[in-house]
Amino acid sequence: MSSFSFLLFCLSHKKWFIIPFLVGAICFAIAWFLPPVYETEMRIQIQKPSDYSLSNISSAVGVKGGSTKGMNSSLANMLFSASGSVSSKDLYIEILSGRDVMLEAIQEFRLDTLYKKKPKELLLKKFKKDLYVGEESNGIISCSFETKNRVMAVELLRFMVETANARYLQLQKENLHYSISYLVKNRQDLIDSVKKISNELSKFYQKNNLVDLESQMKLTVSALAAYESQMNNYEMTEQSEGQNSSAVEMEKRKKILEKKFKELRGNFSKSYTPSKKSIYINSDWAVAKKVYLDKRQSELEMYMTLLESVSAEVMMAEAEMIKNQPVVQIVQDAYIPDWKTKPKRGLWAVAGFGVSFVVVLVYLLLMGLYSGQVPNSFDLKDRLHQIKTALFK
Repeated sequence: MSSFSFLLFCLSHKKWFIIPFLVGAICFAIAWFLPPVYETEMRIQIQKPSDYSLSNISSAVGVKGGSTKGMNSSLANMLFSASGSVSSKDLYIEILSGRDVMLEAIQEFRLDTLYKKKPKELLLKKFKKDLYVGEESNGIISCSFETKNRVMAVELLRFMVETANARYLQLQKENLHYSISYLVKNRQDLIDSVKKISNELSKFYQKNNLVDLESQMKLTVSALAAYESQMNNYEMTEQSEGQNSSAVEMEKRKKILEKKFKELRGNFSKSYTPSKKSIYINSDWAVAKKVYLDKRQSELEMYMTLLESVSAEVMMAEAEMIKNQPVVQIVQDAYIPDWKTKPKRGLWAVAGFGVSFVVVLVYLLLMGLYSGQVPNSFDLKDRLHQIKTALFK
């Protein structure tokens, strides 16, 4: 088929191209007389609620510094870490555009008479086409609704936002209450841990007849130093005076000192326990016990630091709950629009003209091929006759 031949055929039947202009004018007129559709919008900002999660606790615990900082943060993560939850804005959008709020709005404003549908699913489908809820690039939540009734659109948006606000604040309150309960429970766990370690340390001192292990170790070291000094003096005196009655006496004293020295410095039996009659203790035994004691005291300090931080978090959470500050702000209230958004008369006219123009072109092409005025490589009339025969035989 030659394009030039088809162009000549169209020019010879140019009266057909009046139809697209007529259809475009008719569509423009229809759009002119159709009832206008208006759109109103509300813009909402969500304040981020106080987050009583581990991030605050860990930072508070880390202030102490020192070698226990990493241990505190690690233990805090173990005690208080929780899985991530949906963001505040996503939660609010989910509530506002959710099934429950939409059904309440449909029932409150009798939208079943507007959409002329009875099943809830069909009503929701129709309603969703006219409702938009989403987050803008600047973080503001936009909620808009299109309808023919401008006043109803404003009232409906306000109703939905108020309903969503109440549910959102209730959820935040429940979440805050859960956070407080969670913190209180862990505070009690920390108190129990502190009591347990304190009792263990108390029993450790009672069982081993200790007053203050570190102080007693210092006294023992001082005693050992004095014993060693005296033994050295006796040894030097023996070498200078030789064997006499005084040297024999010093030898006896030296042996007594050596015995005392071994009691405080030498090996100790498994059943060894310091005597209540003396504050001196075996230094080797004390070193082994000090490792255990330092470990338990370090754990006690760690739990005490965590307990202090969690107690502060509980107080902050309870204060926030008492204040009950609003977290939803209406940046822009719904308004009665004074200009329609639908129907677009120009768009209707262009769409009617475009569709009818294509239809006319297709019709002229088929007519030209069927009549033979537009040359083609096959016999269209014969082909159509074959198709008709195959269908109706």
